[in-house]
Amino acid sequence: MTQKSITDIMAAIVAELTPLQSEERQRVIQASLVLLGESPLAASKKSTAGLSDADDSSEMPARARTWIKHNNLSLDHIQQVFHVGSDGVEIIISEIPGKGNRDKVRNAYVLLGVARLISSNDPRFDDKDARALCERYGFFDGTNHMKYMKGGNEFTGSKEKGWILTAPGLKHGAALILDLTK
Repeated sequence: MTQKSITDIMAAIVAELTPLQSEERQRVIQASLVLLGESPLAASKKSTAGLSDADDSSEMPARARTWIKHNNLSLDHIQQVFHVGSDGVEIIISEIPGKGNRDKVRNAYVLLGVARLISSNDPRFDDKDARALCERYGFFDGTNHMKYMKGGNEFTGSKEKGWILTAPGLKHGAALILDLTK
């Protein structure tokens, strides 16, 4: 009987795991290790939030790491929505989610606040930067923009002083990221 190569085994495993979501893959791998008598913790140093010692999460500010862990996000989730570089954090998704311009504007402001949290440990941002983000994605409407800002509890502040995400805004940001990375 010919023994399969590690490459062949890996290809078969990847083929089986491909249709599953990331979390399901993790569970299958962990369960397989347990069935083989291996310790899942020894095989993976990942925490429940998906951050490991090998990830660059140590470069991230403490409040951002806590927020990621608290919302069961992984570094992979963050990297699918944001580019984290030495010059800051940039939103890299192809489209801001939302049914209409009001939702898109509010979601853009929330995602910008999350980007600032990841880069500077503080979810504060200037209105000028948020408007530029809306312009970049093609849904800035100068006539109605401030109307879209009214209502909701995701952020507080003003055009003049800037904005800061609230606790509900941070929670909404995590939900957006999870939805964008499905």
